[in-house]
Amino acid sequence: MHSNHPKAWSFRQQLNAIIFIALFFVMGCGVFGGWRLLQFSSSQVTIQQSSQALHQNLYTNFDKTRLIGEIHTQLRLYMQSGKADNLDLIHKYSEDLRRKLSTEEQKTLGHFLEMIDTLEIRMKSLEENTKKIAQTEKALIDITGQLINISSREEGAIIRPLVVDSCLQHHQLYVTAIVANQIDALTRIQIDAAEIFTSLDAKLTALGKTLNSNQQGFIERLKTANYELDETVHTITSIRITTLETQQRIEQFLETLNAGVTEDSLTKNTEASALMDTSLQLARSNLLFVSASLIGSAFLFAIIAFFLNQRMIRPLIGFVELLRRMTQLLAGLRGQQVAEDENLIQLSEMAISRHDELGEAALAVKMLITRLRELSLFRQTIEADESTEEIYARLAQIFEYKLGLELFVILEQSDENSTAMAPVYCNPPELAPELPEFAIAEHCRAKRTGLMITSLETPFICKQYPFSDTMDHICIPMLVGGHVIGVVQFLFSLDLPEAVQHIKNKAVEEARYYIAEALPILQAKHLAQKLKDMATKDPLTGLYNRRYLDSVIEQFTEGTIRRKSKIGVLMCDIDHFKRVNDLFGHDTGDSVLIQLAQIGMSCARKSDLVIRFGGEEFLLLLPDCDESCAATMAERIRATIESHKVHTPNRTLQQTISIGVAEFSHDSTKTIWEIIKLADIALYQAKENGRNQVLICQDDSVNKELANIP
Repeated sequence: MHSNHPKAWSFRQQLNAIIFIALFFVMGCGVFGGWRLLQFSSSQVTIQQSSQALHQNLYTNFDKTRLIGEIHTQLRLYMQSGKADNLDLIHKYSEDLRRKLSTEEQKTLGHFLEMIDTLEIRMKSLEENTKKIAQTEKALIDITGQLINISSREEGAIIRPLVVDSCLQHHQLYVTAIVANQIDALTRIQIDAAEIFTSLDAKLTALGKTLNSNQQGFIERLKTANYELDETVHTITSIRITTLETQQRIEQFLETLNAGVTEDSLTKNTEASALMDTSLQLARSNLLFVSASLIGSAFLFAIIAFFLNQRMIRPLIGFVELLRRMTQLLAGLRGQQVAEDENLIQLSEMAISRHDELGEAALAVKMLITRLRELSLFRQTIEADESTEEIYARLAQIFEYKLGLELFVILEQSDENSTAMAPVYCNPPELAPELPEFAIAEHCRAKRTGLMITSLETPFICKQYPFSDTMDHICIPMLVGGHVIGVVQFLFSLDLPEAVQHIKNKAVEEARYYIAEALPILQAKHLAQKLKDMATKDPLTGLYNRRYLDSVIEQFTEGTIRRKSKIGVLMCDIDHFKRVNDLFGHDTGDSVLIQLAQIGMSCARKSDLVIRFGGEEFLLLLPDCDESCAATMAERIRATIESHKVHTPNRTLQQTISIGVAEFSHDSTKTIWEIIKLADIALYQAKENGRNQVLICQDDSVNKELANIP
């Protein structure tokens, strides 16, 4: 019916047309630009030559400036350390600089090198006087020590601080002179050194008058050493003053050289400015061409924008608006038949009528919305299910009948405290005996990692998978809140054609959406069941408690009356249990309760109801079981417990149990609670008769002994 309508251009065809127009415009601009290029080429050679010359000159001046900077740096390092390495580098850089200087600049550099030689001589003299300072200070200390050795303690106490303090003051002035960089400071050091010398000399003269002739000889030696120390400090400061003056003149020479280089660079910069003006004139001549090109481009883009608006943007806006309405509909009306809504009909019409990318997008969105609707309906359905078993059954139906995945296994960890993981659904059921036992769930790679595991890409990836020789597998972890509660495993034949395997892979991807929808519901069902168990089960033994018995006893008896059947009632009590608690503690008592409760559960049928009635009392309700059947069951429980050894961490115990038996009949005149009371009476009579026995209570309160084991 659509064959008479012209076929719309696809987005790609429309875009190709736009590109063709743009290329045509670019070609026109290129022809005109080529003509402008010919004009520019005539002046390009001149500009390049000037630019190369300017670049070479700027590079040379930069190199000069760099060498002057290196010389200046090495000069400062030499002044600080006096190392010959720095002096060698000064001469090396000076030689490199000389080759780049003019004749006039080379003369200036020659004066600089002469001053460097003078500076070297003075620095060596400074080094020698530095050594002399150390020798003189050592001589002062040695003479002082000798004088103190021949003097009394009181005289030594006067001599030691006098000489040592003066020596320290001289040394401090020497250190200051070495690091000082101001001539005024060095002059002040000379004055301070003279004052220290004069003061010490006067004090030594006065002290010598109070000493004997032998001590006076040492005093004279101290005065001579003090004079030499003062002279050496004075010499060092004089050398430092001279070297600073020389350094200042050297730096002035370097500044003169650098100024010449800077002036030459400024001259070249002027030439560069002229070259820039020439380039600007050429740029101005091309500005009209660029302006015309921009105007043409703007006009072309206006045409393209109008075309895009009419052919692409308006339909796209309509599509987005339709998509928005569909999204609101899905968010607000999840339970309605979305496919019948007029918006979905419009979307379907767009997918059919448009043969371009918008039509393809409309079709994709329609499929997405349909999928979301199906997932929404699936979620609503499983929310109403009562148990996780029903949810797994619905998932299995989706896998098999909707997605075509015939072979799969659903494994689940029973609860968060359990270490085991067991299959809860197999398709086909015959797979169950062949499946590995995950006593430790972490042995499953998908459970351990929380990642999808596939043998299609990595054969033999899972060591626990038993069918590696015949079937591939994909394992999808059921991840809820960062915790893996189970694994869904899909199986495929190894010899599937590639096309079929591709379809299966797509089906697995679809299955992941259904699994994701089911996971929160499964978690909620598990939590609800856990809360129910917490309310109705004894936390120690795992048996149902009195609260659960109260809630189900009426329904339990009504079913028996309706079937015109009977209920066997067993009231059990552990013999001497209080003594176990008193002698061995409550932990041992708890172990006894747990193990005996497990024995009772193992002996009972699936239809039987096992209740923890009191502390060490257990009640068993056996539907469709008369007095004889109940007595047989009681005897089996009693004998099993008697032969069982209760193992605890510290010891092994032998425990027995007493059981009272009664029968509730559909035509009984007594209530079920009265029958339970009769069973309790029989239990206490069994206790009085010596324990470890089963007794039946008749309606007329006549008790018959079935077993009496001393």
